[in-house]
Amino acid sequence: MGIWFSGRIAGLAAVIAVLFALAPTPGSAAPALTAAPIAVFGPCGPTAGPGARCGTVAVPLDRARPSAGTIAIAFQFYPATDASQPAVSTIVSSSGGPGISNISDVGLWRAKLQPLLSRFNFLAIDHRGIGASAAINCPALQHVRGNQVTAARKCGAQLGATAYRYGSGDVADDVDAVRQALHLDKIDYYGSSYGPVDVRAYAFRHPDHLRSAVLDSPYDSRDAAFSRTLPTAMARIASLVCQRSPSCAASNRAPRATLTWLVRRLRRDPVRGSGRDADGKAHRLIVDEEALLGILYNNYFSDPAFLNQGEIFAAATALRDGDAVPLLRLAAESPSPTDFGDPTGNTSVGADYAVFCADSNFPWDKNAPEATREAQYRAALNALPDNASAPFSITTWARFIASQPVLLVPGGDACVPWPKPTRPEPPFPVNQPFPANIPALLLGGGLDYLDIKAERSLIPLFPSGTFVDVASAGHITTFWNPCAQAIALHFVARLQTGDTSCAANPLGAMGNPFGSATGKLQLQGAGKFPTRANDAVPAREDPGRDLDTSRLDAQVANVAWLTVVDSVYRLPRMTGNTGRGLRGGRYAVTKSPAATTITYRRAQFTDDVQISGRARFHSDNRLEATVTVNGPGGEDGTLTIDATLWDPAHPTAALRGQLRHRDIAFTTQTR
Repeated sequence: MGIWFSGRIAGLAAVIAVLFALAPTPGSAAPALTAAPIAVFGPCGPTAGPGARCGTVAVPLDRARPSAGTIAIAFQFYPATDASQPAVSTIVSSSGGPGISNISDVGLWRAKLQPLLSRFNFLAIDHRGIGASAAINCPALQHVRGNQVTAARKCGAQLGATAYRYGSGDVADDVDAVRQALHLDKIDYYGSSYGPVDVRAYAFRHPDHLRSAVLDSPYDSRDAAFSRTLPTAMARIASLVCQRSPSCAASNRAPRATLTWLVRRLRRDPVRGSGRDADGKAHRLIVDEEALLGILYNNYFSDPAFLNQGEIFAAATALRDGDAVPLLRLAAESPSPTDFGDPTGNTSVGADYAVFCADSNFPWDKNAPEATREAQYRAALNALPDNASAPFSITTWARFIASQPVLLVPGGDACVPWPKPTRPEPPFPVNQPFPANIPALLLGGGLDYLDIKAERSLIPLFPSGTFVDVASAGHITTFWNPCAQAIALHFVARLQTGDTSCAANPLGAMGNPFGSATGKLQLQGAGKFPTRANDAVPAREDPGRDLDTSRLDAQVANVAWLTVVDSVYRLPRMTGNTGRGLRGGRYAVTKSPAATTITYRRAQFTDDVQISGRARFHSDNRLEATVTVNGPGGEDGTLTIDATLWDPAHPTAALRGQLRHRDIAFTTQTR
């Protein structure tokens, strides 16, 4: 039930302010808190939407040690918009990470849950140590300075006796304190990624107040942390992307074999050279096996969806033929994270490590001296089978996760130097069943970087749970895929899964999970990166036209198309308004709400074809272009392009115009 009675709020404001002023601050002496938690309301921050009620609830920093003081847990509460009847329940979000601010993600959550918000309240709570709830600031982790294992050691030392007070067990009790303070009865707990650990911890501690649970792309804390995101997932995802892309599949009958060749080639002989990023800026690069991992990892959540995974096979084929340009460009466009910004913003990396190291089960003794833990970690790493991270080597994977943050997944060795536990409190016992009387929906993506088999292994722990495989979704299915979103909304509204048949579609509509710049996207794959027009795949003659055209006409027309569509793919990766063709030339970009205009000046996808002119990419993913073409052997002329990207209903682009003063009419795969 709701709590918002304006007269009572006004009447209690002064009393609440006094109580808040008297509340101890973190680190100060404090009596045991036996009174009911109290919500203190105040101004909302910049992420708040209309109707938000914002405030904090003071909770003990250490519930077993009152002298540790309190910590203020921040929240944003949105009453159900239909005030004519009581709210069904309150949806509580957990964005996971760990370390992600739920309050910063309010806009994303409210957009996803919009169909439910007339009848359901919505509550976003920043977990302790994150965002507006006394964010942990460990500078070397937050700003990615130096070796991240060393940075983790410093962060743990900085937190000292409180290093184990940020786990999901303490968080569950904080969430319930906010629930009590707002006088709410039941909640629907919706967790994504690491968020399902929070959901399970709450279900273990406070089942009487849980109406239902959604666990989207659930991380399983039983997994050995050092191997839970092994590169086999990236190899699997890339192969699936290629198989589902007509152009990539046609050119790569065995994508896994192609990727294995590339890994071994870069392990033996790294590529050295200059690569151009999406703005055309040159970078001196060494692309080795570790850098290839970065190409597959670092843009996982970037628009367009799975671009690197779709292009890596064509880049490998080009490299086999002596052309390193496409691979070097992918490396230049895939830098490692260099800074996570202000820890009070969306992400606290220190909190990420604090939660992860407190909650996780490791193949070493947390109470042993660090040298012993290090030896135990190395022994566990060496005990992995040789193919555990195939096609990448275990050594490369271990080095990769030790040197940089990987999608906010600390390397296993990052917790080796974490302090010894002070009153450890696991979020729930290992293999703890979910309450049988609480409906639960579990969703896993076919393109998730977590292993869907591990996600499915949770099923026996959920007597009243249903697991749905969403074939065309990455990590956090309901942000990627409207089918998954509809299933989750139906479940929360009716406590039933309903029709889930759409989840099996491997070519379902897909969007970037954190705000697509280009709308719904499809899995993409490049067939080939030709260096010259006569190496390109020819466009197909339009069956409705009987024209006297040559194979070279068809190849040059397709290269012109590839030059245009390649620039569209680079739009989300640009930081300025000027880009560069794959092999030369420039283009300028002008954006408006309705369309993006791209103006080309001798842009080149191959060495021997240049285009100039203009393209317009509309907000509904329609692409229209008129360009002049300067090709080899007199293959000059004007070409118009009409296509709709990322839509299964429009798999081809229409190419019309003249080359060599002869009419042409071709079609080609949109990707």
